Amino acid sequence: MKTTKLFIVLIITSFAAISLNAQSENETTYEMLFHDFQLSTEKWRLAYNSKDAQNLVPLYTDNADYISSHVEGLEANGRDKLIANFQNGMNMGGYIDSIEILKMNVSCDMATLLCKYQATNNGVTVIGRNLLVMKKIDGIWLIALHITVV
Repeated sequence: MKTTKLFIVLIITSFAAISLNAQSENETTYEMLFHDFQLSTEKWRLAYNSKDAQNLVPLYTDNADYISSHVEGLEANGRDKLIANFQNGMNMGGYIDSIEILKMNVSCDMATLLCKYQATNNGVTVIGRNLLVMKKIDGIWLIALHITVV
């Protein structure tokens, strides 16, 4: 009987250790991804503030979409139209002061980032939200859908 109880305790302890190890690995992976996405949003901010929208090209999928009230028809379909739209914003004095990731969800090769941004456009400061849908392609996270709400 003592052997059976000891065996049960060992099994329970083993499952608890495996569960804690898996949880620790998941937290580490989450933290690493969060850090990578923070770097990505900072790259985006710097590229936008460079005043050359071509610097944004490597951050988007070929068929990326941008949805915003700043776009004629509310939507720019495809990376070329999206980049042209951002160049217009840059030419009109747009500047992104900061981007902060508020929430992140990741599943396989897709991720969503809910972000808060602050922009100064022609001396007027605004705070808005971005929803970025990221897609991992050949090991690189790219923006597939970018939605902006001011």
